[in-house]
Amino acid sequence: MTPVCPPDLRRHYAAGRLIPFIGAGASASLSWTSDGQARHPPNWRQMVDHACAGLGFADSDLLRVRGTDLQILEFYSKRKGGIDELANWLTRQLDVPDDTLRDSAIHKGISGLSAVPLIYTTNYDELIERALALHGRTAEWVARERDLPKVLTRRQHGLDVCEVVKFHGDLRARETLVVTESEYEERLRLETPMDHRLRSDLLGRAVLFIGYSFRDPNVSYLFSLVERAFGELPEAQYGRRAFIAIPDPSEFERELFKQRNIDVIALDSGRLGEDTAELLSLVGEA
Repeated sequence: MTPVCPPDLRRHYAAGRLIPFIGAGASASLSWTSDGQARHPPNWRQMVDHACAGLGFADSDLLRVRGTDLQILEFYSKRKGGIDELANWLTRQLDVPDDTLRDSAIHKGISGLSAVPLIYTTNYDELIERALALHGRTAEWVARERDLPKVLTRRQHGLDVCEVVKFHGDLRARETLVVTESEYEERLRLETPMDHRLRSDLLGRAVLFIGYSFRDPNVSYLFSLVERAFGELPEAQYGRRAFIAIPDPSEFERELFKQRNIDVIALDSGRLGEDTAELLSLVGEA
């Protein structure tokens, strides 16, 4: 069944007011072969499992009995003197071949949103920027305030640049990564330059969350931030302004997202990649 694209979402895109917010789930469908083995981008649990193994715990569930994933990563950072080893592993695991990325229907759909000059992501990798470039678009990533001039300079020279804001940091700038419990607590204060930047970007715009779920504790504060920024969305001048595409949403999820003024777009879990790509295509046709 074709996903239903809300009229408000189409309208926001056509007016140049849409900000896609991309999570790790958008890359979950990527698959390639390396050294004779099937490869996929690691998910959050796999990253924490690898951290546990690096600490000498073969069974990560033993640590999860004692603490949360964020606390485990905090412990890992303290014990290892930082997360460089984990970041190096992530970089190796996310070495996706160009052909795989170019053929990804989801990344093609994201790149095809020509009326979108700004994308936010909580992903640490460079897959979105690479996909944009592979599909002929100029992209610049921003993870720190000092990254802003490179975007402004290109635009001053008349280049059509898609800015990719790395909300949780970038593996190419390790100091920006938001991984541990204390780093997330700092972000929960919503007082960092990146938070101020998001508040500014939300003015007069709408957000489409792709690759997230309500169960993901790492991004729950994003929903809270959007709720605070947009207020009573149904009565707002611009109409519904926050959307999330998720597979097989339950009534439970629909109601909880509704309470946060986020409109749910249902996707079929059996064809999640195809449905996400089709939704992006429908948005781009607006």
